[in-house]
Amino acid sequence: MQVGAVLTVAILFQAAPTWGADGVSADQLADQMLAALGGRQAWAELRNTINGSRQNRVDEPTVVHAVITMDFERPRFKIETTAPGIRVVRVIDGDNSWRLRLSGNVEGVPASLYEEEMQWYGAHLYRTIHRVAARDSAISIGTDESGRLLFYDDGARIMWFSLDGDGQPYGFGTYENVVGSLLGPWSFEEGGIRHPAWVSSPDGTWRAAVRSLSVNVPLQDPVFARPADH
Repeated sequence: MQVGAVLTVAILFQAAPTWGADGVSADQLADQMLAALGGRQAWAELRNTINGSRQNRVDEPTVVHAVITMDFERPRFKIETTAPGIRVVRVIDGDNSWRLRLSGNVEGVPASLYEEEMQWYGAHLYRTIHRVAARDSAISIGTDESGRLLFYDDGARIMWFSLDGDGQPYGFGTYENVVGSLLGPWSFEEGGIRHPAWVSSPDGTWRAAVRSLSVNVPLQDPVFARPADH
């Protein structure tokens, strides 16, 4: 995780709303964002997502395909990455976590990596929006001096969004990362929710284009099960 300079922020307390640009409160900005992305109800009812993307860097000819399965009802996820001659998988699911290495070996996830992966899960784009839509009591909302929308989990910032005039995020970052990523138009729609057509680094050297999105599908335990060792 990249760590940047700490922003001057205002946290939304129950008794004192914070305000963004043009006198719009943080709650109003969040409502506007949810409406632009498909509506609060659709996001609040989100149980899981399976997202397929095509990723590449401008200085590398290899195209990488990634499928990310996120479970919002249980703290678990699966990431499968493939490229010509390459397949790697990692599953984070409590004591049942595992990873398939480039060597073909299946092994457990070291504690330090598990912690990093759960931190990533804690600030996942879809999961954060879902928690905001569901009015998770641990989530509070604020804005910073530039008008960005900020989300906190038990008082610790986990995500910020830069919104356009229609309420759609065009940039976001997690934790104290002030550089963040750019988001394309939220034109990819499935199950009532909208997804950005692409995500890229600010300098455009890395880009992930959405190829598929499924939501609220039955996620059985075998999806996350560790394969037999060879």
